[in-house]
Amino acid sequence: MVMDKLMMKFRARTTWLLIFTGLLLAGYLGGCASGKAYEKTRAQKKFQEGLQYGSINDQKGMIASFRESVELEPENERYRVHLGMAYYLVEDLENAELEYKQALEINKDSKEAYRQLGRLYMRTGDWDKAVKNFEEDLKRPGTIEPHRIYNWLALSYYNQENYDQAERQWLKALELKDNAAIRLNLALAYKDQERFDLAMESLKKAVVLNPEFPQAHYEMSQLFILNKEMNQAVSHFKKVIRLAPRSEWARLSKKYLDLIQQPKN
Repeated sequence: MVMDKLMMKFRARTTWLLIFTGLLLAGYLGGCASGKAYEKTRAQKKFQEGLQYGSINDQKGMIASFRESVELEPENERYRVHLGMAYYLVEDLENAELEYKQALEINKDSKEAYRQLGRLYMRTGDWDKAVKNFEEDLKRPGTIEPHRIYNWLALSYYNQENYDQAERQWLKALELKDNAAIRLNLALAYKDQERFDLAMESLKKAVVLNPEFPQAHYEMSQLFILNKEMNQAVSHFKKVIRLAPRSEWARLSKKYLDLIQQPKN
C-alpha cells in the first residue's frame, strides 16, 4: 500500500513536470517565432523609412534606415539591393558592390542586382564586368525596360572597342523602343567611325523624336559643316543656343557662328 501511494505520487509529479517542461518549451519556441516576426516587421518599417528619406533626398537617413533593415533581416534580397543603390548615390562604390553581391548570394537570379552591378562597373570603367552583368540580366525573363539595358550593354561593348557588337545592341534597343537618346549614342558611334551618312540619319531621327534635344542639334551642325552645308549648320547652332543657352554646347555654338558669319574680306 505504501509503495503504491509512493508510485502514484511519483507519477503525478512526473506528469506535472512533463507538462511544465512542455509549456516552457512551447513558450520558448513561440517566443522565437514571435521574435522573428517582430524583427521582420521592424525591418519592413525601417525599409519604408529609407524610401521616405530617399524621396526627400536625405541620403544619410536613407542609408541608415536601409542598413538597419538589412541588419534586422539580412537574407532579404530587396533590402540589400536598395542599400547598395543608396551607397551608389553617395559614390560609396565599394559598399554598393558588396551589397549587390550579397543580394546575388541570396538569389542568384536577382535581375536588379545584375543591373545595378552593370551600372556600377560602367561608372568604374570595368567594361568586361559591365557586359557580363548586363548579359546576366537579359538572360533572365522579365527585364524592366530592356531597351535601357541594351543601350548600356552597347555602350560597354563600345568602350571595349567591340564596335560591331555595340551597333547590334543599339539596334536591338531601337527595335524595342525608338528613343532619341539611343539614336544619339548610335550616331556618335557612327561619327567616331567616320560613317557620317549613318550618323546623320540617326541624328535626324533623334530630333524627330525629340525636337528640343540640344546635343542632337549640335552634333547635326557639326556634320553639316563637314558637308559644307553652312546654312543648315547655322540653323541648328541657333537652335542649340535657344534650347540650352547656358550649356557647353551653346558656348561652342556661338563660337562656330562667329566663325561662320564673320565678314569676308
